[in-house]
Amino acid sequence: MSFRNPHENYTAINNAFLQDRELEPATIGILAVLLSNKSDWEIYPEEIARRMNISRTTVDRHFKQLEKLGYMKTFKFSRGRGKGFKILRFVSDVRFTDFQLSIIRQRIAENEEFWDIPFDKIANQ
Repeated sequence: MSFRNPHENYTAINNAFLQDRELEPATIGILAVLLSNKSDWEIYPEEIARRMNISRTTVDRHFKQLEKLGYMKTFKFSRGRGKGFKILRFVSDVRFTDFQLSIIRQRIAENEEFWDIPFDKIANQ
């Protein structure tokens, strides 16, 4: 039997990823940490590595697994030659569908000034 406090410091998540046998246990833990943040929190691998006391290389490996299995989608946009990149990462407690990804692309395009990304870069992702 388990006891829970759904009223304080609580994250509601779907059981799908928790029970996905294709995910390594550590990857499940990382995804749970990612999902425990506010919905508008930007995902930085360095911060996850610090929080979980693991290497950036380890975080990158688990992020790749999440991408491969459809729980994470990364959009990388050039800000122009010599101006760097903007990276947006989205995670879900269920695998993204093509429809959901099209909605994300649309929302990024509608708010390109917020993300500081030129629209023409969005359509190609």
